[in-house]
Amino acid sequence: MAATVTPSTWISSWAEDATTITVPIASFPALTATEADGTTGDIRKIALAVVDRLYRAQQALAIDNRPTRMVISKSEAVDATNDAVTVTYSLAFSCSTSSAGLFDVRDE
Repeated sequence: MAATVTPSTWISSWAEDATTITVPIASFPALTATEADGTTGDIRKIALAVVDRLYRAQQALAIDNRPTRMVISKSEAVDATNDAVTVTYSLAFSCSTSSAGLFDVRDE
């Protein structure tokens, strides 16, 4: 089967108008409006919510529909003494480069 790479499959309510990408905060269950606020929010919580959403979307796809040139992995390490969990996401892309040194994900 072909890999599912359309943004709206990975992030619900994804929209774009050729200049702006719009994604409702509700597309990220772990993110609140307060955390996403441009002035008083927390970029760490935004980054975690976005990467976790992409990871969960990948996991929800049938294995044959997952991209092979973009793979997201996740691991967790528990520190029971300090009641903390370290969550590590790894994103791997198979890319080509342009003469300007920019990366572009290779076609599936």
